[in-house]
Amino acid sequence: MTLKFEALCPQGICPGWSLIVKGETSSSENDFEINFISETGDQIAFHFNPRFPEGTIVCNSFLSSQWGQEERTDTFPMEAKEPFLVEIYSDHDYFQVFVDDNKIMQYRHRTKQLSGITKVQILNDINISSIELTRREVYE
Repeated sequence: MTLKFEALCPQGICPGWSLIVKGETSSSENDFEINFISETGDQIAFHFNPRFPEGTIVCNSFLSSQWGQEERTDTFPMEAKEPFLVEIYSDHDYFQVFVDDNKIMQYRHRTKQLSGITKVQILNDINISSIELTRREVYE
């Protein structure tokens, strides 16, 4: 895995935080992932993985040393080698996922320690043009 970006947020990044990534892949043969990681470093609270060869987006969590059940999207609004904007916003109950300003899914939090999510990583085949990690109002 190739680390493309990593940010530490010791105060925790959920709920109310939004991650906006603009970029494109260099190939239709590979994928990339965005991970929201707990402070212990061995738990992935949210794993976002667009899989271009399969034409699907897979989301999951890695908790207690094992992967949970995958959640997949019905649509795949991304194209390889074409620019896209991914926004992942966390409220009290879900990670809300948008691609090019269209909501594609919501993923229920599987961990209760939201303040313990202190790191964001972006890995693998993505050319990043900009990243914004910002605090917003929590929508109810």
